[in-house]
Amino acid sequence: MCRKKKFWINGPKAVAESDWKSLIGDDPTLIMLDELPPYLHMAHTVPVGGGTLADVLLRAKTNPAWPWMPGLKGLDTLKSLALEQGRWREGTDGYLEKGPFPKEKTTVNITVQGTDRDTGEATLTLTPRHAGSNPQVHYSPQAQISMEDPVVSDLDNFRTQEATLYFLAVDPAGEHSTGEPVRWNNRLVIRHQVRTTAEGCKVELRVVPTAAILRFTLNGANPKKGQLYEGLFPAPPEGAILQVYARAGEAEAQETIKLSALGNNQPQINDGQPAYLRIPRLTIDTTEKTFNLIQAFREDDTTQFKGVQVIIGENEEAVILKFNARPVTAAVIEQSVRALRQAIGDDQASVQITIREGGHFRNGYELKRFAELCQLKLSPEVVLQ
Repeated sequence: MCRKKKFWINGPKAVAESDWKSLIGDDPTLIMLDELPPYLHMAHTVPVGGGTLADVLLRAKTNPAWPWMPGLKGLDTLKSLALEQGRWREGTDGYLEKGPFPKEKTTVNITVQGTDRDTGEATLTLTPRHAGSNPQVHYSPQAQISMEDPVVSDLDNFRTQEATLYFLAVDPAGEHSTGEPVRWNNRLVIRHQVRTTAEGCKVELRVVPTAAILRFTLNGANPKKGQLYEGLFPAPPEGAILQVYARAGEAEAQETIKLSALGNNQPQINDGQPAYLRIPRLTIDTTEKTFNLIQAFREDDTTQFKGVQVIIGENEEAVILKFNARPVTAAVIEQSVRALRQAIGDDQASVQITIREGGHFRNGYELKRFAELCQLKLSPEVVLQ
């Protein structure tokens, strides 16, 4: 049984601002609102309906039955607590609404765990929200998704090679209304290869996981309106800037590829211009090499790497951090290494990093310095300026 307590509203013994959370809380086993002074009850019941805080304050000031304000900030304090607890809502225009409010509709958060480089198959983690204790998630390549569509069997490891999928979270208990489907687009990766055939050197294009439309230009024009790719095409002897556009489902990708002049396999790098490195995979497999790279580029916030994976420790006790498509600097990699080492309690844990999508360098000189540190042989196909 709850004991009755007295609370001072004004004066030196007034309730502290931090204690108002318990005073206006919902748990009746802690505080019975009906047993508190009537002014406390008014704090929750008088600001009914909608209005701005100024409207509520005016009603409080003009109401002779409300002669007090909690703490030093008055209704500002109550407003903060009511918003924090979800009792009130405030719009962008400052308009206040008082609950109870309808329950949130279902939705789903989508996180990409990883993508198979060869096939484009993505592994997703699906996290339903506002869908009860036993949620269901349906999926379809079409926006017109319904509960007749297949259900995801493993929310933690959903694998797909589709370019576009829609996910619909459902609360089987019916406590939450079904929300809108959430669209997810796979990442289309455009690849090329110069092949030697009996008819001379030709360029091959392909996209993973798939592409319904693939167009290209060799003159720098917008590839969306370029020539439709239907198979191998001759490589220009003098070299060219190949622009490629791919589309599958609702996913799109565009790539710029430098085709070198035939017979020349040495890239022409301008030390003063920004440079891009496009490589499928580069592993820096020792702690020493990793920190040599970090030391060389930690002060450079322009040079960024993509597709970075950091491995701390070894074997089954290793911790893996993936940045996926997010570009990161050497300084960010260093901070991540220190944080992970601290998290596992081993400041000397071994470190490896893998760069799967190359990077952007402040200038050609920095690119060449990176290649030297990593013992990477550069070719025209992987360097773009």
